[in-house]
Amino acid sequence: MPHYPMMFSIAQVRVLLRPICCAAMLSLGALLLRPLCQHLIAKETAQHMRSEQPLLLPGRDALSEQLSFFLLGGMSSLAAEIMVLDATNAWAKRDWPLAERRWQMVTTLNPRRVNYWVNAARDMSVNAAAYAFNNDELDERERVTLSKSYFERGVQFLQDGIAHHPNSALLRISLGDTYADLNRFPSFTRAAHAYHEAVEHGATGLYRRQEFYNLCRIRGREQDAWKLGRALFEQPSQRVPSLRCLLFVLQNKLNVAPEERLTPEQLFGSVSKARRDLVHFLNNSLRFPVHGIKEFLAAFPAQDE
Repeated sequence: MPHYPMMFSIAQVRVLLRPICCAAMLSLGALLLRPLCQHLIAKETAQHMRSEQPLLLPGRDALSEQLSFFLLGGMSSLAAEIMVLDATNAWAKRDWPLAERRWQMVTTLNPRRVNYWVNAARDMSVNAAAYAFNNDELDERERVTLSKSYFERGVQFLQDGIAHHPNSALLRISLGDTYADLNRFPSFTRAAHAYHEAVEHGATGLYRRQEFYNLCRIRGREQDAWKLGRALFEQPSQRVPSLRCLLFVLQNKLNVAPEERLTPEQLFGSVSKARRDLVHFLNNSLRFPVHGIKEFLAAFPAQDE
C-alpha cells in the first residue's frame, strides 16, 4: 500500500485554521450581539420618548454601564461600532440627547479608541451646542443655558478621554480647540494650558504658538505671553504675521525698555511692511490686544512710505 507523506504538520494546520476560527467567532458574535444592541436601542428610544430633556449629569448613564457589563471581553469593540452607527443616525436627526447617550455607550464599551472621545466631544460641544444656541423655539436664556450644557458635556468627554489616555496629545489639542473657540464659551486660560500640555506630550510647535495666542488674550498674563513669543520669534518657521503683530503690541502694552524691544525693522523687515501688517491687524475680530498700533500708524502715515 503506497505511503503518502503528510502535507502539513499539526502545528501548521493550527496556524492555517486560526484565522478561519477567529472569523467564524466574530461572525457568530455579530449575530449574537445585534439583537441585544437592537433591544437596548429600542429600550433607550422608548425612554427618550418619555423625556425629551437631555441628561443633566455629565457622567455615564445607567444603560451604558449595563451594556458594558454584558459585553465584557472581545465583543465590546464590535458593540461600540454598532453604537457609533446609531450615534450618527441621532446626529442626522438632530436628536442631541440621544446622540449624547449613544456616545456615552460607545466610549464606555471601547475607551481605547481616542477618536471616539474626540468625535463625541465635537458632536456635543460644537454641533449640539450650536443647534441649541440657534433654536428659535427657545427664548434667549434657554438657548444659552442648553447650549452651554452641551458644550460642557463635550469638555467632559475630552477630560474623561484624557483620564483613559494620559499621554494623548490629540485629546489635549481638541480640548484646547474647544476652549479657544470664540463662537462657543471660550476660556483662554484653559485653552493655553491644554495647548501647553499637548506640546509636552508630543504635539508640534504649531500648538506652542496656539498657547501664545491664548496667553495674549488673558489680562495679567502679558509677561508670560511676551516671554513665550520672544522664544518663538527665534525660530524662523514661527515668524507669521500674527506673531510679529502681537509682539509689537505686547512690548507697547508692557512698556518694554527700548534696549529690549524689537524694532519694526527687526519684527517686520521694514517700516512699510510693519505698517501693512499692523493696518490689517488693528481691527482683528479675534480679541487680540492692539496697544500702540494707532500711534505707530499716525507716526508713519502712508504717504511717507
